[in-house]
Amino acid sequence: MIIKNFSHTLTLEQVARVLEKFRIVFTVEGVKAKIQLQQLTAISKPYEDRRYSGYPYLVLISSLVDYLRDKGYTDDEIQNALPYGAEI
Repeated sequence: MIIKNFSHTLTLEQVARVLEKFRIVFTVEGVKAKIQLQQLTAISKPYEDRRYSGYPYLVLISSLVDYLRDKGYTDDEIQNALPYGAEI
């Protein structure tokens, strides 16, 4: 999958902060486990963008939103937990 607009993605650290607000996952290692279980979708980061995170991939916001909706959270709750500027 090729994503040209990275505003539709979050770093693993950002996803961990979002999931922490719902008391689901508290660490980046927990987010990596969700990716391995295919509960979240990750894509490779472009090489020049790897300095902003310790991990070479990004999580699609759409997969995070779908995961949280499946858990029973409302769009308002999800939007409030996302980092500033990220939209559903």
